[in-house]
Amino acid sequence: MVLVGGELYVRAYRGVRSSWYQAAHKHSHGQIRVGAVTRDVLLETRDTRPASEIDAAYRNKYGQAAGALAASRRAHAATIRIDPATSSNGAAGLVR
Repeated sequence: MVLVGGELYVRAYRGVRSSWYQAAHKHSHGQIRVGAVTRDVLLETRDTRPASEIDAAYRNKYGQAAGALAASRRAHAATIRIDPATSSNGAAGLVR
């Protein structure tokens, strides 16, 4: 995952046929767990620009070789923006 312009993105370097990209595309929601905190998220598979800035963030985080995998045409097509889910009261969903 990389952060670009305050938005969190992830790419499937194997492209849109990867099982987790297909699940994100089909269901549009999921959870992220960091340590003891689990957060509900929305998974957006459309309008996931800016591609060049995401490429640069991957190269910065993982280095040129690993970043090149995330900057491939297949990976571009399988970009997911991860947004916080909101509960019915408007607060970001947080499960502990």
